Amino acid sequence: MTTRGALRELVGLREFRAMWIGSTASTAGDQLAAVALSLIVFERTQSAAWTALTWSLTLFPPLISGPLLGWVADRFPRRTVMVTTAWMQAVLMGAMAIPGMPLWAMIVLLVVVLAISSPYLAAQEASLPHVLPPKRYDDGVALFGTSVDIAQMAGLAAAGFLVAHAGAGVALGINAATFAALAILVQTSVKHRPAADPLGRKKKDDEEPRGVLTLMVSEPRLRTLLGVRLLAGLAMVPEGLAVPLAASLNAVWAVGLILAIEPAANVLGVALLFRLVRDPAKRERLIGPLAILSLAPLIMFAFHPNLTWTIVLLVIAGIGGAYHTPARSAWMRLLPDQYRGRAYGIGRAALRSSQGGGMALAGVVAHSIGSVTATIAGAGGIGLLLATQATFAWRRARGRNDTKAVAI
Repeated sequence: MTTRGALRELVGLREFRAMWIGSTASTAGDQLAAVALSLIVFERTQSAAWTALTWSLTLFPPLISGPLLGWVADRFPRRTVMVTTAWMQAVLMGAMAIPGMPLWAMIVLLVVVLAISSPYLAAQEASLPHVLPPKRYDDGVALFGTSVDIAQMAGLAAAGFLVAHAGAGVALGINAATFAALAILVQTSVKHRPAADPLGRKKKDDEEPRGVLTLMVSEPRLRTLLGVRLLAGLAMVPEGLAVPLAASLNAVWAVGLILAIEPAANVLGVALLFRLVRDPAKRERLIGPLAILSLAPLIMFAFHPNLTWTIVLLVIAGIGGAYHTPARSAWMRLLPDQYRGRAYGIGRAALRSSQGGGMALAGVVAHSIGSVTATIAGAGGIGLLLATQATFAWRRARGRNDTKAVAI
């Protein structure tokens, strides 16, 4: 992802190191908790439907809480927001680990834990431009992103073994401990900074949400960056169709492999991008071409590739997905500080909606036309057209304003 010197410099920054270590550990813990709760639901209900529904609940709370609670990260000191929400999550997750806790109560607690993660993440993302020196901001964002991907994969890989041998309650307790550690690390290592947009500073509070949305959709660079990131809804179609895709290849055993390719290839892509292209401005110019690369290989599914070629195509597309990292950092850098929390909440909800909606729609289309590969190829074709358009739009939008913040 970065050169050794850059990585050492990042790890040497006390504030960043605390946020990075704590966030990575809690991300891995979240995977343990998700698997543990799913197992508890299945053991108590013996219902695959209820188990799947419980797992799906992990996707929906941030869609609502992101836009509704993102303002907390702007109106209050961001360290306070991170510490408070982390302790709340630790307590709630610890309550879930209590033996004999009713299933309905555990599900309610899970929804609350996921909902209050939105202001934490908004405060964390909005704090990074202050915690990191400008020349290392992109490297820090990349390290955060790749660490989250690795932590998710490691957490899921360890979850089954841990839950099977130690029990679901232990897994939930470990996750509670990671939240507590996160709160302590942030409290003791991150500097207190005043709120970016403190309560009472603006008189027309009812106009602020419209102001944030207007800024996001009217400023060409912000609008284009958000649009190109929403193409993830098409890029993740193969992941949404992993089971029927593996079945069509007579390789049901490869479902896990297909699901793991996207995050693993993305980590590789980010590593290559930051190793080979050190200039942030040059990486920003590659956002469009890499977005095209993340979708163009999917068109080849029209030729019904075998398992080997399927893996090759998905790896190439996953490497192209590395464009999300410079797009993410450029978007946050362009936003005025007092809007970063709210904008992040809205943007994250939009991104997750595009991913979930894209996979759901792909399932409907695949069922209707009776072909998984044609559905993936169609998503790739549509995505290629949109990515090409976004590439030219991004080039026009950048113009001579490559790194300037948006004026308001």
